[in-house]
Amino acid sequence: MQRRIKTITITGALLALAVSVVPNATACSLPGVSPLRVPAILPPGLLAAPGQAMAGAPAQSGPAIVGLWSVVFYSGGAIVDEAFDAWHGDGTEILNDFTDPIEGNVCLGVWTQTGPQTFKLKHPSWTFDTSGNLTGTALIQETVAVAAGGNQYEGPYSISFFDTSGNPVGAFTGTIKASRITP
Repeated sequence: MQRRIKTITITGALLALAVSVVPNATACSLPGVSPLRVPAILPPGLLAAPGQAMAGAPAQSGPAIVGLWSVVFYSGGAIVDEAFDAWHGDGTEILNDFTDPIEGNVCLGVWTQTGPQTFKLKHPSWTFDTSGNLTGTALIQETVAVAAGGNQYEGPYSISFFDTSGNPVGAFTGTIKASRITP
């Protein structure tokens, strides 16, 4: 989690700098910005096809968000993180992101349904410096909508950073897109 926050913070700063210096640049081709390179390691057949019914899956007994998802976080068109995200019927969530486990790649959150296919997530996390000292907290918030068929969701996210006294020290925004992982 700390590596993700560091990657997101650095990418956001680079994007802001590049956009202010390079006129009419798009995020996909910003000079000097290197998006997260996630290897294509998901095996064929792992993800459900968009709009396809969950054939062979157990009957959905709760809200459409409940289940396991492969998620990608974007900012300015660049991928800044990738994760597996489990949304549980009791309103809790566990995210396992693409960072070294020693850096705290498993995080916890809570969610609520706000509409027929719309959900809000609040996901707190601790932040540390490169020496392992606590520097404060980060609060990830998402508002996502599950698409027809129940196999995709997307929506905006934000990450707000706070020092150890609770003072705001920065923020970051983007879009999250997810595909359901099927049995």
